[in-house]
Amino acid sequence: MAVSQKELLSDSYYQALPAASGWQQSSHLSLAFIWMLGVVCVLDSAIISSLLTPIKAEFGFSDEQMGRFSSMFTLAGILGAPIMGTLANRFSRKTVLLIGATVWSVASLSTGLAAGFIGLLFWRVLTGFSEAAYNTVAPGWLADLYRPRWRNVVFSLYMLRNKIGTAAALALGSLLASEYGWRTAFFVAGLPGIVLVLLLLRVKEPTIGAMDGAQPGNTISEKTGIRDSLAVFRFPAYVLHTVALLLFFIAMSVQIWIPAYLHRVFALTNPQASGFLAQVLLYTLPMGLIGGYFSSLLLRQYRWGFPLFLASTSLLAALAFSLAYSSPTLSHAQVGIAAGIAAFGFSAGTLTTLIVETVPPHLRNSAMAYSIVLTSGLAGVIGPELVGQLSDRYTLGGAMYVAPVAYASAGAVWLVLALWQARSQTKATAE
Repeated sequence: MAVSQKELLSDSYYQALPAASGWQQSSHLSLAFIWMLGVVCVLDSAIISSLLTPIKAEFGFSDEQMGRFSSMFTLAGILGAPIMGTLANRFSRKTVLLIGATVWSVASLSTGLAAGFIGLLFWRVLTGFSEAAYNTVAPGWLADLYRPRWRNVVFSLYMLRNKIGTAAALALGSLLASEYGWRTAFFVAGLPGIVLVLLLLRVKEPTIGAMDGAQPGNTISEKTGIRDSLAVFRFPAYVLHTVALLLFFIAMSVQIWIPAYLHRVFALTNPQASGFLAQVLLYTLPMGLIGGYFSSLLLRQYRWGFPLFLASTSLLAALAFSLAYSSPTLSHAQVGIAAGIAAFGFSAGTLTTLIVETVPPHLRNSAMAYSIVLTSGLAGVIGPELVGQLSDRYTLGGAMYVAPVAYASAGAVWLVLALWQARSQTKATAE
């Protein structure tokens, strides 16, 4: 028997759930370690964005080749996601997570030893493949730590790892590259993951569905097979959200080119361009928590609330980036970029909230795995490669318009989802 939105919001729903201090302390500790590992995961994946200029200068790679590092990194994540999801369903999420973190940390360290295109590509591919362990396991793990009413806030905090990790990658990478060479950046980026693996050895994995209550007919199966996992596509809200996420992450993937864009169009040095983007990401950090808190407070009771929130912020981001990339002055371009990043960051946590809450608890690993493959994964292949090809054929300035077009398209799909869910809610109330 499905649990209604009204039941999820009621106090009686939580009477059988774990209460009190011991549970809260362990949940907060687990959240802290998982979150920090996520920051390191993003740091290792984004570090190359601050190193495109020095790597290109040393090896003479084309923009298409530089874009291929990112697209192949993401393709490896696409291949890794269903494998990691299946292993997590069959065995232990903790085991999969720790092995994945160890491998990507070693691969990041080894990238600094690469001697050419093939070596760089191999280690980046291995990093992307093993990072799929975190991206697949972490959201379901966090959903099992906190009650539904707090999940959007938790996932807003969880999504801050993207900005913090990317900002750290940009600032640290550009600084180390200018002072000690680009290889040093990979050496430094690979170490924190190994430390966190050792800390996570003492963290207990939460029970699947623990915070969703023991409702009749809501039996949790921990051994979901590949055929069973395809049931996620029976949920229309999940399918529509996945389509919107694909378009959204195509837009997001263009962010890797912002430092190079500012360098070529406005003649900023690589440290200046990377430093600007790092500062913007850090300055806009509070937007995610503010958006997560107020959207949970005001919109959770409405089925259409979260998708409408995503539609609004995505359309605002499209407008801001359009103004940025059409501006002939540096200051206006920087303001537009900052406004665009702030806009989509405002609703970042809701992206994950809708993935885990549009399917039953036992399908969350599978939902995240397919989401990685079909959205952030496929988008990460399409976006950087497309921008690289358009840049080689035309100009990087023109190629950057891929982002606002994709943001606007994602907003349109979320608007359709909001209208569909509003109609479903109205129909359910009438009955």
